[in-house]
Amino acid sequence: MISKSSTSDTSVTSVRSILLCLTLALLLPGLLLTVGCSGSSDGAGAAGTVTVEFWNTMEGAEARAMPAIIKEFCAANPGIEIKEVAVDFYKAREKFKESIKAGSGPDILRADRFWLNDFVSSDCIAEISAKEVAEELEDMVPIARGVITVNEKLWAMPISVDCLAMFYNKSHLAEKGVKVPENFDEFSAAAATLTDPNLGRYGFFIYPNGWYFEPFFFGFGGQYFSTDGSLAINSDSARKAMEFLLHLKDGLKAVPPVNLRSNVYQTMMGSFGNGQVSMIFSGPWAIRNVIAGSAFKDNNENLGIAPLPQGPHGSFSPTGCQTLVIARTTKKRSAAIKFIRHMFSPEVQKRLTMINFGLPARRTVFGAPELKKDPYLQTFIRQLQTSRKVINSPLRGEIYAPLGEKLKQVLNGDLSPQYALNDLVNEWKATHR
Repeated sequence: MISKSSTSDTSVTSVRSILLCLTLALLLPGLLLTVGCSGSSDGAGAAGTVTVEFWNTMEGAEARAMPAIIKEFCAANPGIEIKEVAVDFYKAREKFKESIKAGSGPDILRADRFWLNDFVSSDCIAEISAKEVAEELEDMVPIARGVITVNEKLWAMPISVDCLAMFYNKSHLAEKGVKVPENFDEFSAAAATLTDPNLGRYGFFIYPNGWYFEPFFFGFGGQYFSTDGSLAINSDSARKAMEFLLHLKDGLKAVPPVNLRSNVYQTMMGSFGNGQVSMIFSGPWAIRNVIAGSAFKDNNENLGIAPLPQGPHGSFSPTGCQTLVIARTTKKRSAAIKFIRHMFSPEVQKRLTMINFGLPARRTVFGAPELKKDPYLQTFIRQLQTSRKVINSPLRGEIYAPLGEKLKQVLNGDLSPQYALNDLVNEWKATHR
């Protein structure tokens, strides 16, 4: 941890502290970073500052942008110090809950949309009143506002939204005379035509993950839950979606014969980036990694991004939303509110969007010239507007992990779709009595 020291010469010390902080951040970016300004506020420490601990689950370019954003916030809010702690996204949910129960932990956490119901029911996070964020609510993307509302109360500040679209290699499609597929029939035909084992090239890479399964599952008319809240995944729609993927893999041989049990996402991104795969489904966060691949780095225009192909029941993309939640145990509430409002400001929203290609949670930012001119983001913006209605449930976020495991077993030939769905339902009932 890097913090300020107290001496008789406050201004000199502040300058030295900031220089030391910036130097260490450059040399050792993995270190915990605290950025602050002098002054006073609620819960002030001995030096007259309020230190707000922020557990950040960001990665890549987005994470690297945060020290500068925090520094600007502190400059505008003397008396508040932000202690940023990098936390593994996949471990953060349980780590946060355990820390709150123990009476420790952060003041703020960057949280996924599907954690919120759990946090509310576990009494881990503080409610946010509409008065505290009235200006932000007026300009909030409806999808994001729906995410942060649980039991008609507000529990978080959204900072980005995202969805899936179809990435494709333009030169591959041109070489084979394939047009961008618009429906499932065209998509499977394109995947077959683009596959050329002599070149070590395959049409599509299936990522056996519950979230990535939704375009197929919902495209065939599926729903996870019934209107009464009961699990409805064991359906003809789910079987058809799994059989469609099996046909791509085993029938058309249009999917690379790789191990689908571990490191699958990394394999998918590497295979598409180096030109071994012609089409994948992914989100805006993947753009920078893709255009750094050998198939695109010398010609970024070779990357095409199109809306997801439509199934018999239309085109559907899952929507993600990253949020900031305030711990129920915080003693720095007003400072925490100021910081999450700063993260929702138009300037920060636009900056994070252009750095990481994530979509803003603030409506007016979509009108920024940078977003309107960007050749990649416009497709994702259109895709967000074409999703069909989902019967939601507080347990929806719990379905992705077990569904992903069953998909792996189906695609690896260990289980038939029907047996996989039967197992999934039985295991779900055993753990959700």
